[in-house]
Amino acid sequence: MLYSLLKPAARLIIHLKFRIKITGLEHVPTHSALIIAANHVSNYDPILLSCVIKRKIHFMAKAELFHNRFLKWFFTSINMIPVDRHSGIVIRPVRQGLKVINNGEVFGIFPEGKRCKNGEIVQPKKGVAFIARKTNTPILPIVIIGVKKGFRTPIKIVIGPQINFCHLDISDYSSLSQYVMNQIKELEKMHYTDN
Repeated sequence: MLYSLLKPAARLIIHLKFRIKITGLEHVPTHSALIIAANHVSNYDPILLSCVIKRKIHFMAKAELFHNRFLKWFFTSINMIPVDRHSGIVIRPVRQGLKVINNGEVFGIFPEGKRCKNGEIVQPKKGVAFIARKTNTPILPIVIIGVKKGFRTPIKIVIGPQINFCHLDISDYSSLSQYVMNQIKELEKMHYTDN
């Protein structure tokens, strides 16, 4: 409920702050379960994706955001799933992610597990591959380019074709997660080639 109420206001604010160019919306299915995997460069990323994609997205978020009752209520109400990045125990958030997929909804994840500066190389977490494999759900790779401080800064959101693991001859989760990140980076390279 809160997600639906806040989304129009968030969309207005985002479009006032940024000049957004979106490519690849035709790759987003209208009904079936889906995993969205994107690079993570700023705190705006989940808001941007929630605003440009019409469907409701359930994002994983760092547990530190849920440190008091109000924030826990707020972030839970807008479909955020807390994950403790330091404990190594991810059973509960993974179960919640599986539940989202089994309900035919959209699960959002940043495979790097944290915000990364441009050019920073981080080994992606295995979660995106684990959930995709367990549910046989396609992954939608997305790259967000150009988020900077300032007003009316231009950014580009590029949505790539779906990735389906059943068509890949890769078995281990680390390699599959790296494959997803490589696809995201390829989208970024294509953008710079186009420009």
